[in-house]
Amino acid sequence: MMPLMDSMDLPEQQMPETADEIASAIFSECLITQVRSAAMLMGKVKAPATGEPVEDLPRVQLIIQQLELIDKNAAKLSLEEQQLVKQSLQELRMAYVSAAGKTPEEDLDGEASGDEQANAPTEPPAGETEPPAKTGDDSSDDDDEEETGRKRFVKKYS
Repeated sequence: MMPLMDSMDLPEQQMPETADEIASAIFSECLITQVRSAAMLMGKVKAPATGEPVEDLPRVQLIIQQLELIDKNAAKLSLEEQQLVKQSLQELRMAYVSAAGKTPEEDLDGEASGDEQANAPTEPPAGETEPPAKTGDDSSDDDDEEETGRKRFVKKYS
């Protein structure tokens, strides 16, 4: 299998001139850095500090989730940037499957239903309070509560 980012058709390197070109170059470099970090965390590249491969699949899952978020909100990106995000995300998912033996989504579902729920604390950590109990006339707040039971506060402007 080819290493990540080697098979990508990156645009020819030239010095950016306009503000949009500079922003695009910075975005692309950040994206490529994330993909390289994920490759290192999957043991594909040796860590510079130790010279040993590192495997940290939960962190790779986070990088994949970040790229998915960028992909969902890619309307303001240029066509080349959108293609770079999609191609990077596809390559990262394929590399994850070869490293973990399952998709990142399957891995997340397995963790959420297994160990995390079994080890979930029954009381909030010291200094935190539980969210207030819901009342019958507070039905509009259903959208603001996450699965974890924590209240999500959103500032709304009228």
